[in-house]
Amino acid sequence: MIGRVEKYLLNKIKKDGAVHLTLIDPEKMSLKSASRIAREAESSKTAAIMIGGSTFISTSHLDNTIKAMKKTVGIPVILFPNNVTAISKHADAIWFMSLLNSLDPYFIVGAQVLGAPLIKKFGLEAIPLGYIVVGQGATVGIIGRASPIP
Repeated sequence: MIGRVEKYLLNKIKKDGAVHLTLIDPEKMSLKSASRIAREAESSKTAAIMIGGSTFISTSHLDNTIKAMKKTVGIPVILFPNNVTAISKHADAIWFMSLLNSLDPYFIVGAQVLGAPLIKKFGLEAIPLGYIVVGQGATVGIIGRASPIP
C-alpha cells in the first residue's frame, strides 16, 4: 500500500515530471541552521526534506532537528538513514533503503530486517529505495562497503 508521503511524491512527479529533494545532514549543523536551510529549500520549491548522513549521529539530536524543521516547514521530512540508529518517530516517512552494490549483506538486507520492527512501532511510512554508490571515495561507499560503479 502506498502511503501519504509516497503518494504526494508520485503525484508531484506526475504533475511536474520530476521532484527535487533537499538532504540535510544534522550532524553538520545546528538546529537553527537546519531549520533555516529547510525553510529556504521549501521556498525554492523542494518537494521534501531528507534528513540523514553517512556517519553516526545521536538519536536525540536527530529527533530535535526533525522537530525543529517540522515547526518551520510544511513539506514532508523523510529519514535518509545511515543505519538502524538513525530512525526517529518524528519524521513523516523513511526511505527503506537497500545499498545494492554493497559487498556486505548487512547493507543490502540486514539493516532493513533490524530496523523494520522499530519502523512499525513508530508508525513510520516506509518508502522503498534501491541505492547505488557511483564513483569512489565518498564516506557512504566506505561505510557501506560499496563496490562503486566507475
